[in-house]
Amino acid sequence: MKKTALFCCTELSVFLLKAQVTREENQKLKEASGTLWYANPWVWIAGVALFLLIFILVLRKSTRSKA
Repeated sequence: MKKTALFCCTELSVFLLKAQVTREENQKLKEASGTLWYANPWVWIAGVALFLLIFILVLRKSTRSKA
């Protein structure tokens, strides 16, 4: 019973929050979604891969200098 009430309240709040956006703003968001470079998943994947590569190289260099 509590889960059903929580689900209904959540859905109602999402509905009310979406109703706050006007049609003009919604259209602007749809048009701008293609230009947001940080919204593309491949940018995040490339960033994580680059971070891990640099992190691993730094760790390998620090362990070699200790030995």
